[in-house]
Amino acid sequence: MNNSPVNSPQAISWLDYIGNWNPQLLREIRGKLKLRNLIVAIGISLLFQILLLLFYSQRIPSETCLQIRGFGCATSWQNWWLEQFRLITWTEPFVLFLAGVYSLIADLSLEDYKGTLNFIRISPRSSVSVLMGKIMGVPLLAYISVGLVIPYHLTAALGANVPIAFLLSFYILLIGTAFLLFSGAILLALLSGWQAKFGGQVTAGALVFSFVTFVWLVPAFMWWNIFTAWSSFSNILVGGKINPIQVEWWYFSITSNVWISHIFTIANLSIVSLAIWRILERRFHNPNATLISKGQSYVLSAYLEILILGFCMQSSFNSPRFVNAAEFRLGMLLLIYIANFLLLLTTISALTPQRQALLDWVRFGALSTTEDHRSGLGYILRDLIWSDKSPATIAIVINLLITQLPILIWVNSWNNAVNQSKAIVIIVSLSISVLIISLINQLILFLKNRNPSAWATGTISALIFLPVLIMLSLSISPDRYFGVWLFFGYPWVIPANIQLSDVVLAFVGQISVIIALSLQLIYQLQRAKMRET
Repeated sequence: MNNSPVNSPQAISWLDYIGNWNPQLLREIRGKLKLRNLIVAIGISLLFQILLLLFYSQRIPSETCLQIRGFGCATSWQNWWLEQFRLITWTEPFVLFLAGVYSLIADLSLEDYKGTLNFIRISPRSSVSVLMGKIMGVPLLAYISVGLVIPYHLTAALGANVPIAFLLSFYILLIGTAFLLFSGAILLALLSGWQAKFGGQVTAGALVFSFVTFVWLVPAFMWWNIFTAWSSFSNILVGGKINPIQVEWWYFSITSNVWISHIFTIANLSIVSLAIWRILERRFHNPNATLISKGQSYVLSAYLEILILGFCMQSSFNSPRFVNAAEFRLGMLLLIYIANFLLLLTTISALTPQRQALLDWVRFGALSTTEDHRSGLGYILRDLIWSDKSPATIAIVINLLITQLPILIWVNSWNNAVNQSKAIVIIVSLSISVLIISLINQLILFLKNRNPSAWATGTISALIFLPVLIMLSLSISPDRYFGVWLFFGYPWVIPANIQLSDVVLAFVGQISVIIALSLQLIYQLQRAKMRET
């Protein structure tokens, strides 16, 4: 006889209610909430709390505790509770984020491996309903484990005189960040063809993303909030007073007020989560579509560029006391260069259509010569801007304009003419290099290869990293051969005195490569059109 709690008579009514509301959640509950799994989750949570209590029982405030027990003692009962509260506060994000991210990626990859993911895709339920069922149901055991610690957490907060407002803020931001990370984990799991399975159960993607979550995302979540939203509670979290960092966004302070810090953080969590869910809705029922539409890429690029560039607008940079403002701005530009380069590489990967999509565009899109389709340069240009099956080059140019024009306006406000010229070289080099990568990526994906995505990734990675390794091994220094470094797309090694001839020759060489690649892409499309005709 099965003693699982989900099969008891008392559970029938609420299970039916859940099944009518979200069948996918009911499926996950039946799969995860077995008696053995439930005992393990509850046991781990209770064991953690018991061990924590046993350890801190050796630190009960007493005059003789240091001599008798050797662990030292808390100076007061309030500090005794505060130490436990602090430990739980730092532990919960690690447990929740790691368990949720790993279980979601592993679960969806296993569904894909078994072939059941396709059955889920043809469900009459909406993709939002199905994927929300996954988010609520797959990490269910982690939710139970963390939820059982909340009473202990609340008790420690009351004993340490921690304001309830901080506890509410902590759990609101914890839930919001967890939802964002879990949505991103589902998106990664749905990217077909990238995950390498070990025995069909554990994916390399689950391990890698869990590692990134552990070493970067959880600490970033804690420290960002400590310096902004929780700066007045820093003594509670780190045992010492931390002054809030003076951060402005478009000259508007986001750290001077607790409410503004919360609104800024929650607003950006909501915007990014909404963007991910738009992509999930698009990708879930059509795995062969491009990751995002071209229209969505323009909106996302504008949002991210406004967000990134806003942190460069600090009123302190304009203060006469800030003597190194020019060099600091140039350093910030290099950081923006790295962020934009990664953003544009992601955009190229998300927008570039595969061979079959390009052939469909040649047959049925603006290049079609049938009477049902209008022809002309205007219709071709419209397709290149908006159609998901058309080549992505024009869309990449528009994304470059969206991301680089605001930076040019910012650079134009600088007072140092030398740094302005260096900045313009960096911006132009980034734009040209991204165009070259975009054309190469499109040409490779248009070839008849068994795995064009792997070929494209390998080729572009080689073009990014091999030239610098070769030049370093041959002692081709940027001081003497800056033009060579600039031609291969390394503008960040700018020497003290830039030779205009080196810059012009490098850019002319890169533009020649763009023209050659563009002509090759046009030739390939014309050949495809002739074959279809």
